[in-house]
Amino acid sequence: MRALLRRLPKPARERLRALRKSYRSARFRTRERLRPVRVTEAQMEAAFRDLGIGAGDDVWMQTQMSSFGTVEGGPDAVIRALRAVVGPDALVAMPAFAVGGLSIEHLRENPVFDYHATPSRMGAITERFRHLPGARRSLHPTHSIAAQGPGAEALVAGHEAAETPFGEGTPFARLVERNARQVFFGTSTRPMTMYHEFECTREPPFPYDVFLPDRFEVTCIDADGNEIAASTLVHRPRLSIGRIDANPPLAAEVRRRLAAEGMNCAALGRSDILSIPLQEMIAAFEPMLTDGVTIYDPQMLRAEASR
Repeated sequence: MRALLRRLPKPARERLRALRKSYRSARFRTRERLRPVRVTEAQMEAAFRDLGIGAGDDVWMQTQMSSFGTVEGGPDAVIRALRAVVGPDALVAMPAFAVGGLSIEHLRENPVFDYHATPSRMGAITERFRHLPGARRSLHPTHSIAAQGPGAEALVAGHEAAETPFGEGTPFARLVERNARQVFFGTSTRPMTMYHEFECTREPPFPYDVFLPDRFEVTCIDADGNEIAASTLVHRPRLSIGRIDANPPLAAEVRRRLAAEGMNCAALGRSDILSIPLQEMIAAFEPMLTDGVTIYDPQMLRAEASR
């Protein structure tokens, strides 16, 4: 469905997205009414521990709360359960991305990013997380992240000045340096954001030119209300067609390969949670690349390379 949407004109895509959202909401309510599954804070805490996560472990977590059933206590319960496991001395980070579709379209319509006012488009947990006491948010017009705990300020600093959205000088590269644990909370391996860090920092350079050549000039408004001029690269729009988040067979193959490298899994409600240290995950991308497996549809990569 996502691959189909990305081939359509934007007005048609927006209408179909709205219909899909309404359908999914109705399906969720019907399913929970007929066959309710409730997930408690204690169950979430036990699942995090089953993954091998413990006190002091830094975490980078991507979330889809609705996949489990009804989560008692909502986003706050999820965050409390994770913090109960990692403790107060761990750094926790989540996406607070302003973009929910194509970056190039988002920037054309939203050339200003506001630290406080621009919402996270990555789900209710991430939106709640960025508002927590002590949470800090990076300044980036498309791929901002939020972090809480020791080192949060240093983690998010300077994102707007980095050469790429995901490479050196960004929170993503710093999370890899810290070897934080990647946690997929009900998402499986569809939101493979850290693959972009691999693209940007790999030596030798990543063999495909995944970014458009021109930078987008933007304005960022920081936590104190100051306007900061910035610029960013964006991915080639065509590469979103058949990408891992819109390609279940590819997501399953990447999941299989990461599981072979030691990614842990814990069942929870109707779904599961996955976890793997980031340095192990990044290392696993290299043999995948050798085998021709990336997060992109191979035909789209070849098409872009030939343009």
